[in-house]
Amino acid sequence: MVNLSLHLTQACLRAPNLGRRSASRTVRTICSASTYPKSDIVFPYSRIHQPVMLDEVIAHLAPQPGKVYLDGTFGEGGYTKRILDEADCRVFAIDQDPCAIDKAHMLAQAYPDRLEVKWHEFGKLGALSRTFDGIVLDIGLSSGQLASDRGFSFKTDSPLDMRMSSTSTHGSLRRLIPADVVLNQFSAEKLAGIFRQYGQERFARPIANEIDKRRAKAPFATTHQLVDAVLAAVPKRYAREATIHPATRVFQSLRIYVNDELGQLQSGLASAANALNPGGRLVVVSFHSLEDSMIKKHFRALAQEAALSEELPDTDGSNGTVFRILTKRAARPTSTEVDQNPRCRSAKLRALERVTSIR
Repeated sequence: MVNLSLHLTQACLRAPNLGRRSASRTVRTICSASTYPKSDIVFPYSRIHQPVMLDEVIAHLAPQPGKVYLDGTFGEGGYTKRILDEADCRVFAIDQDPCAIDKAHMLAQAYPDRLEVKWHEFGKLGALSRTFDGIVLDIGLSSGQLASDRGFSFKTDSPLDMRMSSTSTHGSLRRLIPADVVLNQFSAEKLAGIFRQYGQERFARPIANEIDKRRAKAPFATTHQLVDAVLAAVPKRYAREATIHPATRVFQSLRIYVNDELGQLQSGLASAANALNPGGRLVVVSFHSLEDSMIKKHFRALAQEAALSEELPDTDGSNGTVFRILTKRAARPTSTEVDQNPRCRSAKLRALERVTSIR
């Protein structure tokens, strides 16, 4: 108990703008492991992190005692902590970001024998060779990532990296290309294609041309260099009247491309459905129309296969496995949540349940 308290206090002291007194107040007493513990520890990163659609995620996941759940995108740990507090269950948490894994290990100490952590990409769930009673995926950036110096946000000037991890997890030799390499070495035509395909950027070509012109004088190295190029390329009237920052879609498209996020999502969805136990639920929160469209189509395909399986004779005695869509339409955050956390304004939640049919 003393060692954990000291560990958490030291972690809090390393947090920016958090003094010794605040750090001490951050650490709470941990409940005894002999009873079902609802930890009231407040971690330093929770000061800025607000899990998106948390109540809706838990309502669709419906955690039950004795069950095992997978948080496929641990991030800041908001979903994992709530699942563990909701029922006397266990959680297996993964993330491809090493920084997130460090936080997960800290949280695991507050839930002895209930939280298992592994550095792993959610797109490779099949490699885990495990099944779960529920899976949650949040296909977006965490507050910690946005506040980091890896170039995810255009609000601060930082190196143009944008990689969730410098190397792929699970022993893969695939290396991710940082954003500055993409900007400085890809042709203007290819850059425009990335902005158009992954960001649906209407001014993709003018922005790519502006980047091409500027990098001939000096290579792109920081986020503010990219922001300046975008602002110079888009019409001034559009920049004044736009509801989002003109650089938003460019940054989004680069991040999606650098981390192969759509490829990860496609393989992750297929693996997640196969990893569900009967009665298990898959809950996915996305923030981009391309992602939501992929999720919707995948869920519908599984549901259509389920309908077809009900019409076919049972030849192997397995009684068949079917999937049922729990969200006819994507759930959206409430206006209250959007007011409190504007970053969640584009969030959409979809949920699916795996059901063993009874003939």
